[in-house]
Amino acid sequence: MFSFLSIEFSLSFILFFCLYWSFRSKPQIQNLILILASYAIIYLMAGIIPTLILFGFTSIIFILSTLMDKYKQHNKKIMLTGIIFTILQLAIFKYYDFFKPEVSNFLEILKLDSSGLVANLILPLGISYYSFQAISYLVSRYHQESTVPQFNFAQLMAHFSFFATITAGPIARAKSAKGLTDIQGNACGMSEQLRQIEPRKILMPSLAFLLLTLALIKKWWIAGWLADNWVNPVFANPMQYHSLEVLAAIYGYTLQLFLDFSGYSEMMIAFGLLLGFRLPVNFKAPLLAHNIRDFWDKWHISLSTWIRDYIYIPLGGSRGGFIRTQFNLVTAMVLSGMWHGSGSNFFLWGLFHGLALVTLNSTDKIYEKVFKVSAKDARDAVSKSSLFGKVISVFLTINFVCFCFVFFRAKSFEEATQVFQALFSNYINVQWTNNPLYLLSLLMISWIAYPFVRQFAAHLRQKTATFPKYALSIPLFLLFLLIVICAPSGIPGFIYANF
Repeated sequence: MFSFLSIEFSLSFILFFCLYWSFRSKPQIQNLILILASYAIIYLMAGIIPTLILFGFTSIIFILSTLMDKYKQHNKKIMLTGIIFTILQLAIFKYYDFFKPEVSNFLEILKLDSSGLVANLILPLGISYYSFQAISYLVSRYHQESTVPQFNFAQLMAHFSFFATITAGPIARAKSAKGLTDIQGNACGMSEQLRQIEPRKILMPSLAFLLLTLALIKKWWIAGWLADNWVNPVFANPMQYHSLEVLAAIYGYTLQLFLDFSGYSEMMIAFGLLLGFRLPVNFKAPLLAHNIRDFWDKWHISLSTWIRDYIYIPLGGSRGGFIRTQFNLVTAMVLSGMWHGSGSNFFLWGLFHGLALVTLNSTDKIYEKVFKVSAKDARDAVSKSSLFGKVISVFLTINFVCFCFVFFRAKSFEEATQVFQALFSNYINVQWTNNPLYLLSLLMISWIAYPFVRQFAAHLRQKTATFPKYALSIPLFLLFLLIVICAPSGIPGFIYANF
């Protein structure tokens, strides 16, 4: 089984890295090498059929974008055709299992053989991410944005298949987008980077190795320990665990998910830097968010900004009055939940977040009217009132996020309700299996220390920027190898690669 965390990938990447940079003066040849490497990875991870599906999808989007330039009077119809095609293929592959029983019953009513048609479909690797990138690209071409000219076929293939973005993001759009920046806070649209004619260069190698090292620590050591010792056992059979153990598992899963996904994103950003690409930052301390709106400004940023630009705003955004705005918010969040999976638990997860945003906006509105202040002053009034208000706001937000993630982690609504049942009923006559106070204390200490760790990391990043370019690369690379060698046995997968 192929994995970015395997020794085999590490050795292969070194060979690819050497070949890639042997054509430093010819970025377009580098694009071709990147395409070959990306398609090879897709083949190794998913097989020939998903690889061919991606190639076919890319070909269709390229043809449609070419037709948009050629027949400008029909470019809206062509764009909508491309978007509908993208959504349909995403829905068919991603939600086929949800509709499979109905399809089977319908064919049986018609007395047709359903054995072949209702067989499990292979979900193409990264279908969600390259679908989002395709929609963004088509919309940019429809608006004739100067920053996103027509890609040639090789550039489009590189954009959709780039191995650093295809499995679990970040969603790297062709255009630069508001709120979507690289690790230095700069715009990072892929169009300019893929069309570059000047020689590329390795970007911040020391920082790249530092990100790789942190990613391995996050994923392999901390997230893996949380999953094996706390989260997985409790969620597998919550009724046999004490309420405090269930609570520790709920908090532990949120931290596991954050460490897993942010570690993956940082690893991909590091690969991008080593290849001369600036990929968008996907997390900005979301577990310190002071309300649910702030949380979505900091969590899976490439997805939340995409939802804002291609679902929320097209629905009308905030242009239709307060009530319509709240409806648009709930709709966007429900669709976000359903993107993660077809079960009712994902629907509820998105719905709860949507309703939380509505509640937050409503309280801001009430505060504005009662205290006769501007909408700007009413926004986030509690968190801005005092340090105590900020702490309470963060505490309530993170607890809401953690409890909502129960629906995200559970395989069904029934499993989620079982977790809550154990949480609120298993405090009598249920013995501790582990010591939950140990983990809860550790989580509290980590939460309190987190802001200071972030400040230290930012200071360290600024200091390393003043060092000679490769001064830290070798020791960090050796540290990276040491962590790989000493890592726990087994090759874990990344959670978000399943969505």
